[in-house]
Amino acid sequence: MKEIECPSCGELIPDDSKYCDQCGSELLQCVNCGTLGTDDFCSECGNPMVSKGKADNQSARTVTPRQEEKVVDDGNTTIGCRVPVKRLVLKARKGNFILRPEHEAIIGRSNSPYEHLLSDCNLISRRHGKFVKQGRDWFIVDFGSTNGTLINDVELQPNEPMRLREGDIVDIGTYIFDVIER
Repeated sequence: MKEIECPSCGELIPDDSKYCDQCGSELLQCVNCGTLGTDDFCSECGNPMVSKGKADNQSARTVTPRQEEKVVDDGNTTIGCRVPVKRLVLKARKGNFILRPEHEAIIGRSNSPYEHLLSDCNLISRRHGKFVKQGRDWFIVDFGSTNGTLINDVELQPNEPMRLREGDIVDIGTYIFDVIER
């Protein structure tokens, strides 16, 4: 029998499992691309995840994130089923580059996925802060950096996560970013 890796704990489990025998997580599958996961939305294509096995019944209805998008009253972007999809995108006002963290990403001049973009700014600490995804929401945390981090001109308290929303303005060193959720 073929085995698959649990996306939550990494344990090898039988391919036909609907739950992980080790950690108990329900195995979900993307209705579009078949990726396995435990989140509500696919990490690969952003489509809804359903219980493993049900995805085969829904695979005829292929949806891409840009199709069937609607904006609901609370301002969240949704895909057909009215469940929020939030991907974090920050666009720099100078230098014209974009930050797109997937799950968690350190911000800083060293040991950061963005160090090649931010290394020229001595107002950014080596380990300045991080982006964190909790559920469907994105947060930014300042590690107590020398020059701080501001959201909409309000300085963050060290080590206290601040939720990011579409339209927020993030100030890190000499860089100003506009928060765009897609």
